[in-house]
Amino acid sequence: MWVEKLKNGKFKYCERYADPYTEKTKKVSVTLEKDTAQAKKQALELLNEKINNLTNTDNVTIKITLYELYEEWFARYKTTVKPWSSIATKKVMKKVFSSIPKETLVKNLDRNIFLNFLDEIYTFGNLSYSYSTQIKNTLNNMLNYAVERKYISKNPVSIIKIRRKKDEEENYKKKMDSKFLEKDEIIKIINFLNQKQTTQLHARIIEFLWLTGLRYGELQALQWRDFDGASIDVNGTLGVYDQTTKSITKTSTKTIASNRVVDLPQRAIDILEETKIYNKALHGHVLSNDYIFLSRRGIPLSISAFNRKLKILQKNCNIDKTLSSHIFRHSHVSLLAELNLPLKSIMERVGHSNANTTLKIYNHVTKKTRAEVIDALNNIK
Repeated sequence: MWVEKLKNGKFKYCERYADPYTEKTKKVSVTLEKDTAQAKKQALELLNEKINNLTNTDNVTIKITLYELYEEWFARYKTTVKPWSSIATKKVMKKVFSSIPKETLVKNLDRNIFLNFLDEIYTFGNLSYSYSTQIKNTLNNMLNYAVERKYISKNPVSIIKIRRKKDEEENYKKKMDSKFLEKDEIIKIINFLNQKQTTQLHARIIEFLWLTGLRYGELQALQWRDFDGASIDVNGTLGVYDQTTKSITKTSTKTIASNRVVDLPQRAIDILEETKIYNKALHGHVLSNDYIFLSRRGIPLSISAFNRKLKILQKNCNIDKTLSSHIFRHSHVSLLAELNLPLKSIMERVGHSNANTTLKIYNHVTKKTRAEVIDALNNIK
């Protein structure tokens, strides 16, 4: 170690070390106010700590704060997900930072910090089980990144399990029932919409979603070139309609697994043929690049307009469930589960690689089906 006196009267303590990656000699330094025996001792400790951080590739004592970790991880994470996932993650982390200080050092994080946080928001708090689980999964993802970067040696969140509260467990069956529509409820809605010519497009969309399990954005993005007469090529989702440029941007699907070919039952094929006739009569042409499910304005019916119609339908048809565009996707999973199709084939059809909701609906429906079998056997006379 050597000392250099600076023009401002302070002292720079310097030391050389070998870079572990290039093996070239580099220099580190710290600046202190004095050049005394005590200052030299302090400088030596600081320099050794710096060199240790720079040369130990397995080091897990880097002083990075929780917020710094979040910014570093999020910069990479947002390049791998859709914009709305990034927005959701920002909201999740805002909740985390309202309880765990941003300046908390990552190396000091332990399981108790996160157990206390989850108790605060869920066990003794008012957040739902599903949202609390989403928060936990986000933290787990971020801390796995910290392990990869060797900021910490292990992830303190990975072994934490959130146990559903008793009152939520008791209401679980009812909640699962409300996630999808029964066949008679679907038919009731479709018949109601078909009474008026102005709502027949909505009827076709609902039935097509139910028969295919598409996300609404995937249905919006369908073009006639994606239909080969027997199946549809799901290869994108639709962005927001730009009022200024009068254009719509077709983007990639939600995940890689969402890119798929969906074979169509005859009724779904009939719906497309009916839609082709409707489009030609209304717009004068049906071109390969045209979107399939067009409104009277000549653009795909927006999800907001569709969901507004569903809110009205919920009352008009006396449906005791919250109607949204996504409920028909869940209803498709329910339909396939009732047909005793394997879970893997259902996941492939709806484009899920990690299908928590699909699995829940599948298990729920198959349990109900098994119960109906026993009831039938018990009632044999």
